Amino acid sequence: MKLAYKDILFLSITITFSFLLSACSSTSLVNRWSDPEYKGPALQKILVIGIIKDDIKRRSFEEEFSSLITGNGRTGIASYTLLPDLKSADQKEEILAVVDKVGADGVMIVTLQGVSKEQRDVPPSVDYYPAPGMGMGMGMGYGMYGYYGMSHTAVYRPGYTVTDTVVRLDTKLFAVSSEKMIWAGKTESFNPSSAQTVVSELAKLLINDMKKSGMVK
Repeated sequence: MKLAYKDILFLSITITFSFLLSACSSTSLVNRWSDPEYKGPALQKILVIGIIKDDIKRRSFEEEFSSLITGNGRTGIASYTLLPDLKSADQKEEILAVVDKVGADGVMIVTLQGVSKEQRDVPPSVDYYPAPGMGMGMGMGYGMYGYYGMSHTAVYRPGYTVTDTVVRLDTKLFAVSSEKMIWAGKTESFNPSSAQTVVSELAKLLINDMKKSGMVK
């Protein structure tokens, strides 16, 4: 069954719009630092501490994040099983006791800086779609520009305002051997479809950068 031209045009617009929406969801590393004097060894067993006020969200985050960074010689350990009280994360002695108990050689602290709503204006635009029935022989005599205008239909898209959801996280990695911070980074996630999306993109982004810096296996 052949589609009518209006159906083809509608399908083209729908596909384009869907692609733009999916492209809006992303996590980026907006700022990072690594200790140039750190010579290793690469960390293999990392205790993950999520500084998130909501206890349920903290547990969910630590479980998901720890499982995602586990592999290729690395092991992630969710801290909530050993540090149920988040306030204990501020006590060095408490953290060192947990580190010693699980045999971790690294501590990663991820802090939720905030979730905000930000508006931005999308300017109007014009897209061109092929018009039906315009074969190679049609439009002759119009020149290249005339032919293009005759063989394409212009679709005007009015400007509009969108509201973005931005999740900001701060991550610090410490080496147990020296008790010093060896890596730090700030990330922003735009319009995530779910909390799992944020965690998945964050874990991949951070581990890739830490591997390049020689901080983890």
